[in-house]
Amino acid sequence: MMLIRFMQSSDIPAVVKLQDRCYPAELFEPADLVRRRFLAFSQSCWVACFDDKLWGYLFCYPSLIGKVNPLAADFAAVAEPDCLYLHDMAVSSDARGQGVAKALLQHAEYYARQQGLQQLALVAVQNSASYWQLQGFRQLQSLSAEAQQHLASYSGQQALYLQKTL
Repeated sequence: MMLIRFMQSSDIPAVVKLQDRCYPAELFEPADLVRRRFLAFSQSCWVACFDDKLWGYLFCYPSLIGKVNPLAADFAAVAEPDCLYLHDMAVSSDARGQGVAKALLQHAEYYARQQGLQQLALVAVQNSASYWQLQGFRQLQSLSAEAQQHLASYSGQQALYLQKTL
């Protein structure tokens, strides 16, 4: 049976290993950055496990609609967040078709609602926009110049900034 639980510091090596398997080199983020992000926002990071094997993970943090986190940058805390930003989700090829992504997304939605946040946001890469659109996300058309610049840091990925109202 699959278990979704809070990420723990001891999960970071397996998370980095899964990231390396799921993303091309231009999207890889170093282990020390992954660890800093986890330490800063551990209350909104989850892993999916099956028989002690990491099947997937999700890094989120409270943010602002239209604020794009650049690739390979620390997460920035905001004083009055209005959304939960889903920065990174990966699912092992061993777990595809098992509902891992959907279960992780449901945990993020539940957490957002508990925090009084009525929206989710993310940057879709690797041609994943259609998956996210099936989950109710829509492209936000009007981004600031800074947000567009940050979106461009995902170069070569046809990155799109998407948001969903809960």
